[in-house]
Amino acid sequence: MAGVLLIIVLTFLLVLPSATAIGQVCGNAGNYTANGTYQSNLASLVAALSTNISSSSQAQLFANATAGKAPDVVYALALCRGDITSSNLTGCAACVNNSFAYAHKMCPYAKAASVYDDDCLVGFSSSNILVPANNITRDMSTLFQYWNPTSITGDATVVAADVNDLLTQTAQVAAASPRRFATAFMDASSSSIPTLYSLAQCTPDLSAGDCLACLQRIVGVINATTSVRLGGRVLVLRCNFRFENMMFYEGAATTRITPSSSSSGPPASPFPAPTTNKRMKPWVIAVSAAPPLAVVALCFIFYCRWRSRRYIKGRPRLRRKPWDNKLRGGDEPDWEMEADLSEFSVFDFHQILEATGNFSEENKLGEGGFGPVYKVSICNTESYWELHLAFFH
Repeated sequence: MAGVLLIIVLTFLLVLPSATAIGQVCGNAGNYTANGTYQSNLASLVAALSTNISSSSQAQLFANATAGKAPDVVYALALCRGDITSSNLTGCAACVNNSFAYAHKMCPYAKAASVYDDDCLVGFSSSNILVPANNITRDMSTLFQYWNPTSITGDATVVAADVNDLLTQTAQVAAASPRRFATAFMDASSSSIPTLYSLAQCTPDLSAGDCLACLQRIVGVINATTSVRLGGRVLVLRCNFRFENMMFYEGAATTRITPSSSSSGPPASPFPAPTTNKRMKPWVIAVSAAPPLAVVALCFIFYCRWRSRRYIKGRPRLRRKPWDNKLRGGDEPDWEMEADLSEFSVFDFHQILEATGNFSEENKLGEGGFGPVYKVSICNTESYWELHLAFFH
C-alpha cells in the first residue's frame, strides 16, 4: 500500500503545472512533513477527486472528499467551470490534477492552499472547508483578484451603474439555477459602455441563499474598485465571478441584460401624485369649508332681511303727525293709519272720535289682543277696526 501511495505522490509531484492557472492563495495553517502521513492523505484525495469529477454521474462538475484522521486529516474540493461539456470531462479531470500540482509548486508543503485556473479551481486544508457556512460571509482567506488593466471610459456614475446591473443580475440567475451557474451578456449598443460578458458560479452543494450571499460579497469587492475595468475575475473557494468585454465562455449566454442607462422611464408628471389612504388634517378641513359656509350664511342673512322688509311694507301702522312739544288749547294729537297697500286708508283722529261716538260703550264690541274693539261707520260702509288705547292715555 505504501508503494502505491508513493507512486501516486510521485505522479502528483511530476505533473507539469497548468499553463492556464491564473493564481493561487497559500494558507496560513502551517506546513506538513515531506513524505509524511498528511502528504499521503493529500495524494489520495487528488486521485479520488480526479476520478469522481470526471465520472459521467457527476453532471455538476464538482467533487469533495476527506482523507485521514486528526491530526493529519485533509479536506479537499474541486469545481470545474459550468460551461464544460460532457464530452470534455477528461479535460476537467486533467485541470484538477494540474491545479494540485501547481499548488505544490507554488505553496510547497503548505497544509492549505487554493488554486484558480481558467477551467477549474481546487482547494485543500487541514480545517473543514467542506462546511459551507465557514466560507460564505466571513472567510476571505481564499480571495483572489485579477483585473484587466484598462478601465471603461465614460460617465463614471453611468458606467458603474450598468456594470453593477450586469453583476447583480448574473449573480441572481446563478443562485437560482440548480447547478449554481449562469452566463450573461449586456447588450450595450444603446449605452456608452462596450458589450460585456459575465459568468458566475458557486459550488453546487450551496443553497440558493448561500450562493447569492457569496456572489454578492464578490460584487461588493468589484464595486469597491476605484475605476470600473474592462474585465476582471474575483474568486473565493466557494464562488467566483468573471466579466470581460469579449466572449470567453462556451455556448450561448443564459441571460441577456439591458443596461439601466439605456432604458428611459415614463416622463415625470409636472403635478404631484395624489396621495391615498391619508387622513386630512382638521385645520385643512376647516379652512376648506369656511368660504362656502360664509357664502351660505350671507345669503341666509340677506334673505331674512328681504323677507322682513316685505312683511313690514305690507303691515298697517299708526303714525303720529308732527306737533309742537306743547299742545295748544282745543288741539288733539292727530294719528294716521299708514300702509303701503292700497286697501288701507288714512284717518284723522277727529274722524275716529266721531266714528266711535267718542269711544262710547254702545259702539264697543269687546276687548282684543291690543285693547278695546269698536264698531265704526264710515261712508255708509260698516267696518271693524282694532285700536290700542294705550296711545290715548
